[in-house]
Amino acid sequence: MAVRMQHSGLPDGQDITVPDISVAAYERMGWTVVDNDAAPKTTPAASRRRTVEENS
Repeated sequence: MAVRMQHSGLPDGQDITVPDISVAAYERMGWTVVDNDAAPKTTPAASRRRTVEENS
């Protein structure tokens, strides 16, 4: 699902559309959600397995 966002440094009407999984990253960069209903309430943390070298 896509979410419309705006930035205070841009004129009105220059919104962007980003995937909902990217909303938290854009918010950290100063963007705000235009459609609050479309924004996810929480973003799950990314995870990955550690390699043997990382565990040493």
